[in-house]
Amino acid sequence: MALYVGTSGWAYREWKPDFYPSDLPQKRFLEHYATKLTAVEINATYHRRQEETTLKNWVASVPEEFRFVVKGHRVITPRAGAPDLLSEFLGDMKVLGPHLAAIFFQFPLKRDGNEEGFEKFLAELDGSVPVAFDLKHRSWHTPDLAQRVAAAGGTLCVSDREGKAPEALPPGPIGYVRLRGGTYSSKERARWRSLLEAEAAQRDVFAFVKHDEGPGDEFTGVGLARWLVESTSISSS
Repeated sequence: MALYVGTSGWAYREWKPDFYPSDLPQKRFLEHYATKLTAVEINATYHRRQEETTLKNWVASVPEEFRFVVKGHRVITPRAGAPDLLSEFLGDMKVLGPHLAAIFFQFPLKRDGNEEGFEKFLAELDGSVPVAFDLKHRSWHTPDLAQRVAAAGGTLCVSDREGKAPEALPPGPIGYVRLRGGTYSSKERARWRSLLEAEAAQRDVFAFVKHDEGPGDEFTGVGLARWLVESTSISSS
């Protein structure tokens, strides 16, 4: 049981010099990132299939306790019910070994009473890797759906844009939070920290901060992620 904190990606030259040293080459960004943060949410896997050598290089760049969450390829969710695509993607990602913490999928569609594709998708999960779902439309967020997702080995992602921490995270083998609210006040930071620590005492919890904010400010962006790592009592180490 641990709290893993990071951002969505790491290959950002604009983080120099506040986060990355000015003379650090981009090929060593992940290595440096992994000395400051404990996990990363990878968006590149959504856009294109990754070469095995790329995945192995990621693993070689991070310490044993570091974790990756990869975003499911874009061809998978619109074609829910295609087990070949899902199993192929999962097979590729197994190269990450124990560093692979979860697969992250987004479903932007509105819940309209015809969720057969999503139910088939849940049935195809083999439980080998936890899955987090960011279901964009509020109509998806019901207790019964949260329980069904948890039973399939997944969890619903809490995607925050208002700075408001809920009383608890949805059920499942892991907890999953995306902090997208921009700048968080001291009070908002403290509430989120308390929630994340409480949840991480029961299961692994992953929190990813919006990447494209000032790295020199502990109230937003990668600066907020660093603050969470340094100020929480439950860590991945």
